[in-house]
Amino acid sequence: MNPELIINNKHYKKADNLESLNMFKGQLYETIVTTQSNEHVKNAAPIGVICKDSNHVVIHLDNCVHTHLNIMENGELIVNIIKDPLIFTYSTLGELDKEYFREFNGFPMIKDSLGFFKAHVIKTIDKKRENDYNDGKGNVVTCEVEDIYISENNEIVPLNRAMNAVIESLVYYCRFDHKYKDIQKEIWTHMKELNRVCQKVGNESEKKSMKLILDKMKENHDNLE
Repeated sequence: MNPELIINNKHYKKADNLESLNMFKGQLYETIVTTQSNEHVKNAAPIGVICKDSNHVVIHLDNCVHTHLNIMENGELIVNIIKDPLIFTYSTLGELDKEYFREFNGFPMIKDSLGFFKAHVIKTIDKKRENDYNDGKGNVVTCEVEDIYISENNEIVPLNRAMNAVIESLVYYCRFDHKYKDIQKEIWTHMKELNRVCQKVGNESEKKSMKLILDKMKENHDNLE
């Protein structure tokens, strides 16, 4: 395989291990995982990825989401390293538009990834977590990394408080009616404080992301002010 790729006018160079993406053993990273069904329907979702070692990752998957179904169906995925808060937001609140996708060897990836890797499932175990989706049922999936690519101009950019606020709010959004169903008032108050911080120190994408999240929350819950 050519050690260099050009995707969406971005140059990528091939890397040997996950450390090249600044992903290290035992650490969890917020990523966008892209998958597709056997019918080639693309999907993207924010997924926390844990580094098991330099060439293996572990992912906790909840039932009843497209990412889970696709991975269990064909055992393939691409993990995209992204810093754009809108991609995290759009892929959580709904389906990511096709304009954000490109292909790597016939498999979907995010066009502006700072880096990415293709992986395949080598081990799956059932799991259950209390107060989570679908009564907590899902799978813990171990994946072996096949191909790792990093943007030639990739620079590690520290996440500011606004980006952290977006990610934290998306977690609350996904778990609001499950894990946090008994403390929704307190969580909503906290989300509004996260929004205040984001509006104060965030860039335009981060501010837009927070507005989308809060608007969607209010759309789904008439009792929120």
